[in-house]
Amino acid sequence: MNVEKRHFTCVTCPVGCEVDVELRGGNIVSIKGNRCEKIKEFVVQELKEPMRVLTTTVRIEGAKWAMLPVRSDKPIPKRLFLQAVGELANIDLKAPVHISDVIIKDIAGSGANIVATRTMERS
Repeated sequence: MNVEKRHFTCVTCPVGCEVDVELRGGNIVSIKGNRCEKIKEFVVQELKEPMRVLTTTVRIEGAKWAMLPVRSDKPIPKRLFLQAVGELANIDLKAPVHISDVIIKDIAGSGANIVATRTMERS
């Protein structure tokens, strides 16, 4: 059986280890370049379904700033990012909004909520 080689940049912590992974039949044979033990869980998840926290901004009316920073409250599948951003582009948000307010529940059917990461009062 052939050995497949893959390269990953771990996003589990700020170090961002660059790792080389060898796979045989979809199973991990070796991992090189990691500085901690969290890498195996990360690689397994990346192979199964890459997940990330979505961070972006949405338009808001009636506030000092025109854009409100938001994020998902847990990681969502990367394959849903385009759909999620499309949903966010169509919302009509008005100030005031407070930090941690839920902006959209269950974004793109992911089970994650989009929350405000900043308070925006009326201008």
